Amino acid sequence: MATLLDQYRERQNKFRSQIAENSLPLEDLLVMQELNYRICVLETFQSFCKSAPITMDAKVMSYHFQMVDAYVRFILNERKFGLKADAEGQKRRETARESLERVVQDGRKRFTSFSAGTQEQYKKCISNFSNTILPVWMQYRNTYVNI
Repeated sequence: MATLLDQYRERQNKFRSQIAENSLPLEDLLVMQELNYRICVLETFQSFCKSAPITMDAKVMSYHFQMVDAYVRFILNERKFGLKADAEGQKRRETARESLERVVQDGRKRFTSFSAGTQEQYKKCISNFSNTILPVWMQYRNTYVNI
């Protein structure tokens, strides 16, 4: 079963083929740029999960989490670009953003007093954090450009 990232890459390749053939419809430009952005974010989270240290050293875990946390703050505030939305669409965007902020804040709180009980615990927790944030982030992004 293909992952969402695999599906996005497949669609990205179709867009690239259309661009090479000079046949990409203009109405697909917004979807193409959104798809490229989502692939970048998903790959970055995948890299964070894979690079999470297997350690109980608080300094090492803290440094890694600072990188993850900074990136999460970026995705909360960037790319407020998409299709024009009516009042109802704006309300959906606000609601989705508020949901994303709550999920992020909840996850951040868990890491403020994090103490690993095993070598692998931090890596597992970062994966769980990512897997909790990403579906809500996707819902938020779909309020701008629904893919």
